Amino acid sequence: MLNDCSIIEQERLNAQSAAIVEMIGGSTCLAPLHSLTALTKAVDVGCGTGVATIQIAKALPSTKVYGLDISPVTEVVRRMAPPNAAWAVGNVLDVDFDQPGQDNDIMSHEIFTPDGLGYIFGRMLFLGINNWQRYFSNTHVSLQPGGMIEHQDLDWKFYRVGTSECLSDGWEWHRKIVRAAEQSGLSTRAGSQAAPLMKAAGLEIVSVQTFEFSFVPSSKTPNSEAMGRYVQTKLVPQYPELLRKMLGSQGVAGEELEKLTKECLRDISSEEGVHQKYTVTIARKP
Repeated sequence: MLNDCSIIEQERLNAQSAAIVEMIGGSTCLAPLHSLTALTKAVDVGCGTGVATIQIAKALPSTKVYGLDISPVTEVVRRMAPPNAAWAVGNVLDVDFDQPGQDNDIMSHEIFTPDGLGYIFGRMLFLGINNWQRYFSNTHVSLQPGGMIEHQDLDWKFYRVGTSECLSDGWEWHRKIVRAAEQSGLSTRAGSQAAPLMKAAGLEIVSVQTFEFSFVPSSKTPNSEAMGRYVQTKLVPQYPELLRKMLGSQGVAGEELEKLTKECLRDISSEEGVHQKYTVTIARKP
């Protein structure tokens, strides 16, 4: 049974997924999946609630689509999923092609096998991956020749609506949280840096598209209005706890933490259309 906190988090992630789909044009994936031949196996890395896994499995009924996460999906989701969806618990960074796991390790023996995957999907992994070189190296080895990887992720800077005018460079709380993230091994440019990391892993870039992940709705970016509403109702209330955890690792507490939290909540809602850049990068294995 899920407790109340788990149910709330499931609902938040599902709302986030719906807002992302609307933001990028109405589809879960932007990769040209139907142009891929012999697409028999795919994986949704960091599948969370499993909503994207189910959507991909429905779009590719002849493909076995795995949902992989460090936490299992609920039994309700499993019952909702089409028969070509499968589920596994594990961390993609733990895949070792030289020393595969035990025989019952689905991740190593079924999903991430050399030249075995036709499509790899990953979305909003910036808080879960602390070694991007290893991630893209593992995905490169696992893709079959001609197979594709689609990576959708955020950069942490904030911008004015419809522009690349950065607002957050002068925000003290933002500088501190970026420093904390980088010291813990996380990337604050998981979206924009995907392409060069993919190239370094031996992948060929197919396309790069950038969208506005709005924190406040704006009529200037209608596709991102749902995202702005989601952020204001579901995400902003979580920011005080996020700051407490991340800034706490820097020794920030008490009155200083309270001050920075107030500044953060003011800044991320300071004007219509304030946003982070959301980048969708698609690459192919030669």
